[in-house]
Amino acid sequence: MSDETSLSKSEVEAALTQLSPADWKRIKIRAQTYSKALTYLTADDLVQEALICLLSGDRVWPRYARSVIVVINATHGIASNCREREQLGPIDHRVDISVLSQEYDEEVGTLVIPINEVTPERIAESRGDIESIERLVVNDEELQDVVLVWSLGIRGKDAAAELGWEMNKYEAARKRLTRLLESL
Repeated sequence: MSDETSLSKSEVEAALTQLSPADWKRIKIRAQTYSKALTYLTADDLVQEALICLLSGDRVWPRYARSVIVVINATHGIASNCREREQLGPIDHRVDISVLSQEYDEEVGTLVIPINEVTPERIAESRGDIESIERLVVNDEELQDVVLVWSLGIRGKDAAAELGWEMNKYEAARKRLTRLLESL
């Protein structure tokens, strides 16, 4: 992209300082979702990597894009790249290796027990469910936020606190989302 369509380093810094606490909360929630299947990166690591890439110019910041969306997209891209490296790399991180006994037996050696319960069928089913839910809440940011905290396993007062909402606001959004989900 040319300089006219992307932000300079100083403009990126200014855009980052203008993010609200609610924006940072949303970025962190998304990063937690993206980091769930990663072996080595936490949500905070993803956000940090995204900020470094945006500030260094390794990732482009489109001039007219919303700041929170740019940072979320950068964390998603980094998580996706990391997940791909883990899958294509020489080490399978989803295999548990345990020794059969205290004494090493050359004939038996070590036992390798795969612990990956993800099947292509489960992946396809989950993607379909997620896409259906995303379509339901596409026009309501509050419901999107509730879906995000629920995806992290956070409910009730903890979810309201995580979102920085009053309990009444959370309950209203929860009820709207529950009604929409019942339509599925």
